[in-house]
Amino acid sequence: MQEQLGQDKEQGMFVTLLHSVQWLVFMISGVIAVPIVVGNAFDLSTVEIASFMQRMLFITGVATLLQLWVGHRLPLIEGSAGMWWALFILLATMAPAGEKGILLQQLEMGLIVAGGLMIVLSFLPIMQRIRELFTPLVTGVYLILLVLQLCGAFLKGMFGVSMTGHIDFRVAGISLLVVVLVLFISARGKGLVRSMGPLIGLATGWILFELLGLTEPSVVEETTSGWFLLPELFAWGMPVWDFGVVLASLLTASVLISNIVASILVISKTLEQETDASTYRRGLLGNGLSSVLSGGLSVVGLVPMSVSAGFIMTTGIRAKLPFLIGAVLVALSGLLPFVGQFFAMLPAEVAYAATFVPFAQMLGFGVRDLISLEPSNRNLLVIGISLMVGVGVMFLPPDALLTLPAWARNVFANGLLIGLILCLILEHVVYRKRG
Repeated sequence: MQEQLGQDKEQGMFVTLLHSVQWLVFMISGVIAVPIVVGNAFDLSTVEIASFMQRMLFITGVATLLQLWVGHRLPLIEGSAGMWWALFILLATMAPAGEKGILLQQLEMGLIVAGGLMIVLSFLPIMQRIRELFTPLVTGVYLILLVLQLCGAFLKGMFGVSMTGHIDFRVAGISLLVVVLVLFISARGKGLVRSMGPLIGLATGWILFELLGLTEPSVVEETTSGWFLLPELFAWGMPVWDFGVVLASLLTASVLISNIVASILVISKTLEQETDASTYRRGLLGNGLSSVLSGGLSVVGLVPMSVSAGFIMTTGIRAKLPFLIGAVLVALSGLLPFVGQFFAMLPAEVAYAATFVPFAQMLGFGVRDLISLEPSNRNLLVIGISLMVGVGVMFLPPDALLTLPAWARNVFANGLLIGLILCLILEHVVYRKRG
């Protein structure tokens, strides 16, 4: 009898470990492309990208554990928010080459201030009112402007222009293949495979790059003499205040409040659990803390990932213990330099191609929000003016705003920010609905 109990216990431990490894792979798959794409946009060296990768893995695990401890306490991965790293890339494309270093320091400050705001809001009974500012019209305009401003950077990377200065048909062919593969897996994949589309695309593209000799031999310098390295605080330098960057960060964090609410709602329904207002407030608190940590550790901001619900539905893993162990393993992997060094060798062109589909989906989400609206003259006017002004600002030459102070240039040169602010004013002030 005791021998049978011992065997059952061992089998249970093995299943728990297996489930934990599945969570580990799933969490890592949503991380590795971010430091590559963002690092490439900011002209970071391979060594810097390797360190960025380590910190990104570490904060992903720690932030997830933080939510389990003081946050919503649900099995929700804290992953890189598409809107945050899109903001990073967006500002990088606007900044002169010599100012990208200080821009990273300004983004550190933006994350810390935005995180502080979310922490304060989590203790106030006004979360619903802030959420109401971001109507489907506002979020639709925001998502469309966000992706439109990034199209150029993505296509330059996928066509090899960023690497060679002209279209490289070998790079373009591999990128096309990766995009088609991710699309096929997303549409036809079954079970866990379907959620792993970007990861499979990354691996396939990387292998093809190696086979065609497109990867440049690069040796990542050792960042430590041992196998273990604690993450560096303010790796990009001490935070620097810039009004425009902080404002863009605050608006991004405000938009993401709806993402936090939606993710908690989806996972609660999946687990068939009841949630109350305190769960959402704790989730906002946890995300605010993770944003402050993201600024301190010089990484991209995080958000609860609703795709966690799809993972649970696919695998049937509902227990919290494997999720907890998986998060711990991800955090520990961020303390091992060789992990960051390995993933830092991933070609940026492949990372752009593998993440093209998720970003295209963001544009689709924006369109979906807008077509759900009544096609009244009022709605069409607000959408048209906001998009026309926002996109128009994107086409202004950089020299057009040189007469403005530096802080003002970061505001008025940002088509996304101008379009969003204008949309908020038109939606809630000029053409405010009387109810």
